[in-house]
Amino acid sequence: MWKESLRIGIDLIDEQHKILFTKIGELLNEIRDEGADHTEKYMSLIEFLKNYTVQHFSEEETYQQSIGYEGFPEHKKLHEKFISMVLFYEKKAIASDFTDKDVKEFTAMLLSWLLYHVADADQKIGKAVKPAETPRGHNEIVCGSVYDVLHKMAGFDDRLMKQVNTHSETFDESLVVEVELTGDISGYLTYVYPYAFIKNLVYAIMNFIPEAIGDLEISTFFEVSNIISGTICRQIAKQKKIVCDIKPPFITQRMEVEPDEKISVDTGQGIMEVDLAITYP
Repeated sequence: MWKESLRIGIDLIDEQHKILFTKIGELLNEIRDEGADHTEKYMSLIEFLKNYTVQHFSEEETYQQSIGYEGFPEHKKLHEKFISMVLFYEKKAIASDFTDKDVKEFTAMLLSWLLYHVADADQKIGKAVKPAETPRGHNEIVCGSVYDVLHKMAGFDDRLMKQVNTHSETFDESLVVEVELTGDISGYLTYVYPYAFIKNLVYAIMNFIPEAIGDLEISTFFEVSNIISGTICRQIAKQKKIVCDIKPPFITQRMEVEPDEKISVDTGQGIMEVDLAITYP
């Protein structure tokens, strides 16, 4: 799970990140080992991950304050939101007596969120970060967000990614995830992930090729869609000076009504599509 590209150069934090990813790897191995009762192991690993994540966040925040890190307030909010998510998924898993489905959802959320958080927000600690100029068009915002997230989360080469007008990919066998927009705006972002692309991304993140698209893979792509959508929303909010937020992702069918825009992205590991319709105040 751990990749040297995730190292931020602060030994204490890097070592704690390694432990987190090692334990997530153990949980993932338990999930993939079918046929046995894993309840006790699930409980042990989830309890460890919950407690260790809280401890890690506390020590990371203490370090940020000690160096006068300007991004501390925003970073702390990310930690608080994540802890709330962990507690939600833990309660859900306990209520269902640790069914494989709920443990898969927990694991996919945990791994996807931490991968992006460590590759994005944690890299800024102790460094002077020059804010990037906000793109103006939806195409630039969407493509830039997809490039950034897939590069940081899965190590996809962002130099090979590009928007394409036409492509030979078929979307017949695809996972279609919708994210509704809320706040001062309304509308939706719909992500179309062909199965071949899903397998490539899962392999890049989890080091195995799934034989079928199940709960673990779906939960992973819910979180990928959530992260990309959040990145898009923050840029829109900054550029338009409005409130932009998102609702939880869900599986949908292809929209009967044509969206305002369809943006196809060649990720270098397969084509994916983002359909969007946005109504501004």
